[in-house]
Amino acid sequence: MGKISLIRIDDRLIHGQVTTAWLRVYNANTIIIANERVATSPVYKSIFSVATVPGKEILLLPPEQAAEYIRNSGPNDSFFIISPTPLDVVVLMDQDLEIKKINVGGLQGRPNTKKLAKVVYATLDEENAFKELKSRGVEMEVQMVPTDRVTFLDI
Repeated sequence: MGKISLIRIDDRLIHGQVTTAWLRVYNANTIIIANERVATSPVYKSIFSVATVPGKEILLLPPEQAAEYIRNSGPNDSFFIISPTPLDVVVLMDQDLEIKKINVGGLQGRPNTKKLAKVVYATLDEENAFKELKSRGVEMEVQMVPTDRVTFLDI
């Protein structure tokens, strides 16, 4: 099985901070966006069919398929996982992926959300997912870029 270099929750998915900063610190040969809505959206499929990150494969997979793909990967494979919601990380864990730490890089304010940290706004379902991750012993770092001071999501 391959190695997960980082799991990042960021509703902006792949953007400049990911490609210029995060992948330098947490190198991986494959970027997986693990989310059902993104993986099945014709719009996202179209966007990511032309979007490239030099030297990286980009996969859009529902969390269950992402976990299976990682479990079936070779020992030299490495993965940078991005999800727009903590709900997907719970599903990854339910699929027997061992996750000890996640990076929370941004959940924007939306209707029916409350602020949990400087850059983290969550719906009730997302807040409950964060609580579930905490109960499973997952460390939750809040950090926009690798050079920012790490704070922890404490809910």
